[in-house]
Amino acid sequence: MSNRQLIIILILVCALIGFGFLAKQAIAAFMDLSRVSLNAAGIETEASFNMAPARITGISGDVQKGAVKLQWSPLTKTRLNGYRVYRGTSPDVQLIIGASNSNQSFFVDDDVEFGETYYYRVSAVNDLGEGYTSSPLRVRVK
Repeated sequence: MSNRQLIIILILVCALIGFGFLAKQAIAAFMDLSRVSLNAAGIETEASFNMAPARITGISGDVQKGAVKLQWSPLTKTRLNGYRVYRGTSPDVQLIIGASNSNQSFFVDDDVEFGETYYYRVSAVNDLGEGYTSSPLRVRVK
């Protein structure tokens, strides 16, 4: 069971016995949350936990007019500063090649060579750091 699930259970139990405010204070102190909001039923509705963002999923890429357009599933339940895009010619060695702001879940790499195969990874970044990179995406420029 994750910390988030345990926190939600604790909030619900405290809310059921009428201690929503105390639950909010206790959990904020225990987990060092920067913001916790409880609705009338004492259920957490918004929180900013002290953790880096989740791993990016759903990454895809298309070759269009001599460039590679990458897209991925955006992270919508966390506050982000943006995304980092990595590229290499092998799945294990990649360097950062660009960034995308938090409301753009795409990136265009126009510095590619015809006939070359590239491996891309994407990560999300927030105030607490960088999340794990996505699984590598293989794209051959043709």
